[in-house]
Amino acid sequence: MNRTSHILIAVAMSATLVVSCSTPSEPGPISASRPVGQGDGTVARMALPRAPEGIAVAEAGFAYVTQPDHGFSGGTLARVDLNTRAITTTIPVGMVPSLVIFNANRTRAYVSNQWSDNIGIIDVATNTQVDAIPTVGDPFALALSPDGRTLLVTTNANQLFKIDIATKNTLGSIGLPATSHHIIMEPRGKALYVATRDGGTVMEVDWRAMSVKRTFTFGGRTQNMAFSPDAQQLYVANEFNNVVHVIKLATGTFTNIPLAGGGEGLALGNKGDDIYVGLVFSGAVQVIDRLSGETRRVIPVGGIPREIALDYTGKDVLVSNEEGWVDFIEPNDSLVPPPPPPPPPPPPPPPPPPPDTGYARVTFPDAVFQAAVFGNAAWVTRVSAGMVSKLDLTTNSITASFAVGNVPCGIVINRLGTRAYVANQFSDNISIIDLATNAQIGTISLTGDPLPVALATDDTTLFVTTNANSLFKVNILTNSVTGSLPLPATSHHLLVHPNGNLLYVATRDAGTVLEVDWRSMTVLRTFTLGGRTQGMAISADQSELYVTNELSNVLHIITLSSGAVTNLPLASGGETMALGSDGKLYIGEVFAGLVQVVNPVTRTILRTITVGGTPREVANDPARNQVIVANEAGWVDLVRY
Repeated sequence: MNRTSHILIAVAMSATLVVSCSTPSEPGPISASRPVGQGDGTVARMALPRAPEGIAVAEAGFAYVTQPDHGFSGGTLARVDLNTRAITTTIPVGMVPSLVIFNANRTRAYVSNQWSDNIGIIDVATNTQVDAIPTVGDPFALALSPDGRTLLVTTNANQLFKIDIATKNTLGSIGLPATSHHIIMEPRGKALYVATRDGGTVMEVDWRAMSVKRTFTFGGRTQNMAFSPDAQQLYVANEFNNVVHVIKLATGTFTNIPLAGGGEGLALGNKGDDIYVGLVFSGAVQVIDRLSGETRRVIPVGGIPREIALDYTGKDVLVSNEEGWVDFIEPNDSLVPPPPPPPPPPPPPPPPPPPDTGYARVTFPDAVFQAAVFGNAAWVTRVSAGMVSKLDLTTNSITASFAVGNVPCGIVINRLGTRAYVANQFSDNISIIDLATNAQIGTISLTGDPLPVALATDDTTLFVTTNANSLFKVNILTNSVTGSLPLPATSHHLLVHPNGNLLYVATRDAGTVLEVDWRSMTVLRTFTLGGRTQGMAISADQSELYVTNELSNVLHIITLSSGAVTNLPLASGGETMALGSDGKLYIGEVFAGLVQVVNPVTRTILRTITVGGTPREVANDPARNQVIVANEAGWVDLVRY
């Protein structure tokens, strides 16, 4: 499973935060409202902000384009007039909308709201989201049955789901070898084809029986697909193998057409004569003669071309570009218009204060995520290496490293300092570490990808959340799950109250913090804060709860006796923090490369430390009067009080 933002290491682990997930919409009868030419040699371009992704085209002369904005704000759907090439309406939808499709008569559209874990239902007449269908996991690719009553959707639970639209009931599911970002229905509705992306395959599915008929194995990373006009061949873009696979469906054999780079978006244009492929890493669109397989031209569009859809004319194609525009390519176009002139420069900022140099740095060979401190050592998770390293805090040197699972993130140490527990996100388990030998001695399996871990005050119960949107309670004496609690969204931070009875769960995209009686696994209170709730700390007298907000750029201060909330503005989005032994809060600001130090009593910011990179989790080291800031850029900073 992989929500790139769920692991919070999108830059280090993948080229995309929001995976592209659009299947071109098949147009209806060609409209006569706009003449169709062969192109004047210049690609027409319209600005479309907020990182456009999926495209659905209606023969009435408009398109819906998703605007996920990398998850930095609420998702929107832009309605674009294809004659004037202008945005006419912007529709609020869920978080990180990815793919959008129309039903047959274009009265409804369906959009996969990736981080909201639902499918938005759009009324086209009013351009509003009128309902939503909840999904298990983050939805990506969408397709409709020929009668428009059944929705097929894939999520990062590595499943294909069949959903009755009228009742919102799941009618069946199929496990996939990896997350799928593109699916396509055979024009006659006989089969559904599922590209498994990192699985490197395409599955031919009997969607009525929900069974796999054939699997075509290619390797690499299979992405978008299109059928030949006679539906006898299926074209598949491969993002890693730099080819288009041409499958002859009658026999199951295939040939390859070379690409000048990794292909992601794909559609047929020019009345089906040409294959258009977006080369996502090369900033280009390759145009291929469909019958001969020869490349007609490679168009340097720049940016990050994502999805490609056929215009209602049947000849042109639309190419969404994550850098903030849509290109309209006609059959003879080969040149890209010059970019618009840049806006005038802003006035120069005031000179910055001298840098805060009150920290030391320890370099690691790869990305790190979290440190857990016991005695004179810290154990640091290395997400891209699948390892944990021991850092000697008296010498600031790495003294041991050992393997755990895939993408280790959260780590917690018991009170005796004998065991550590590491959340292996892509292995769907928790490593049990013997700290005396620095070795993994067992694992605890979970449902979904785990990220944060916390221990009860008596060291007998482990808490962990996964992207199955659930909180799990694990008895570490038996290594068994003894309870669970559904969450409104994935949680990336947990905090155990010192009284031993309460657990606080920040629900991230739901913008809330849940106060949970973990013994009965019931929610006592919900603090609704908005934005994206992340790291937490509790005051020494246990009267206040502190919560960072990654999108609202504030520190929330909750008075626990009354539930009242006050906010302290931060320089940028806070992801995590630690309460130092000096009573100050040390807050890592992930997008700005900062650590800000806050006095929670006076509600003032005392220091702003520029550490650079991508600061992740912060841990307190009271013996040396410092906090440890893990940085995804490949180092740990030791910030002195």
